[in-house]
Amino acid sequence: MVRSLAALTFVLALLPACGPAPEPVTPEGGGENAAKEPAAEEKKPAEEAPAAEAKPEGETPAAEAKAPERKPAEAKALSESESLAKEIIKGGGRRIGWSASKKLFVVPMEKRTESTGSLDIHFYGEDGQSRDPMRVCQPGECEEHLDEKVAEVLPKLAQKLEEGQFVAIRSIGWPDNRDELDVSSLSMKLKWSKGKIEGVKEGQKPVAFTAVGGKLDISALKAIYVVPDSKLLGVFGTPSKPGFVQTFHVVKMP
Repeated sequence: MVRSLAALTFVLALLPACGPAPEPVTPEGGGENAAKEPAAEEKKPAEEAPAAEAKPEGETPAAEAKAPERKPAEAKALSESESLAKEIIKGGGRRIGWSASKKLFVVPMEKRTESTGSLDIHFYGEDGQSRDPMRVCQPGECEEHLDEKVAEVLPKLAQKLEEGQFVAIRSIGWPDNRDELDVSSLSMKLKWSKGKIEGVKEGQKPVAFTAVGGKLDISALKAIYVVPDSKLLGVFGTPSKPGFVQTFHVVKMP
């Protein structure tokens, strides 16, 4: 009897645990639609914006690039006549002009005193005489207005050189305190002695050159100019009397 009661008590104790399982709790506001709703897609990280293209250090964007600086206009190239005219006026005798058609030299003649000076352009014929001089500047102007005066004379002189077909002749400098000089273009040696110029070829006697238009009134030779295809020579010398910086003479070879 006692065993029967104990068994019954044990069975009754197990009955609640064997009952139906409780229904799952539905969240508030949920329904059938919520149950059918697919699982939320896994959230993807936001795509990163493409990084700005790296620019080389110091490079300016095209939109910000400055327009190239405009170069100043190049000076107009001088013609041969203009170049020769400028050299005659300002060169001090480094180059002079010669016209084969007119048989004329064109040279600068500068006169200077202790305080002032003047500058003219002279044309010398094959007779040694000067003609049609052109004034560049007179005493008082050369020191203060030389550039302005040169600008005025240069076009006129260049036009005259162009019309006369003048070509440049480069000077051959005569060394100071020397009485002779080898001149390869003449294939001879020139000698300066007692106011006369002589030419000496190897194995031959010296021959005197003739000063055209008068004697060479100079104390020393400064430069000579060999005229192409001619027996004429141009000569610059230091004048015996003060006044001109140098004087020009025409000499004829035999």
